[in-house]
Amino acid sequence: MLPITFKQANHIFTEPNGLTDEQCGNLPVFKGKDMANLPVIISCWKFSKEDLEYIQQTGCIFLSIMGEGMPPVSLIAENPFEY
Repeated sequence: MLPITFKQANHIFTEPNGLTDEQCGNLPVFKGKDMANLPVIISCWKFSKEDLEYIQQTGCIFLSIMGEGMPPVSLIAENPFEY
């Protein structure tokens, strides 16, 4: 999976200090408020052909977060900007 830019993206996260571009690339995101006026950061990811084939076989994807805590996250298929 690769992060991709999208029309509503208004910020880019870059790799943390100590990591290289190969370890962690730039992440275009939307930073703002959701419909409930809660702060959100939204990114968009594109599946490769191989990703889609694997997902079709397993029905699963995994979420990996660097760090020692688990922030509130969600994975959605629907475009959050199309209300």
